[in-house]
Amino acid sequence: FDGYLSPSANLKFSDIPTGVDGIRAIPTAGLLQILFFFALVELAWMPASQYDGDYGVGWFGDNIEDPEEKARKLNVELNNGRAAMMGIIGGMVTECITGQTMYEQY
Repeated sequence: FDGYLSPSANLKFSDIPTGVDGIRAIPTAGLLQILFFFALVELAWMPASQYDGDYGVGWFGDNIEDPEEKARKLNVELNNGRAAMMGIIGGMVTECITGQTMYEQY
């Protein structure tokens, strides 16, 4: 991608290394913007205090009336999220051990 990540720092997207080391190349102001956006989503839009995972937006816009089906789908969604987190953490650990990014490993 030819665009600039930070025009003031003359930093292009293509200058950012792949893998775990890419986070170190992002300017501090950019990381703060990302963190502030996450905080806005977590605190205002979809509060983290709602532990059941039901934010009232339905399933693809369709409200699920059956409580058993709703509970099952919420549990499936939570478990898929956990599996995705374990997968990406495994890739990051492997990158730190081998020194190769996930792209280079495959």
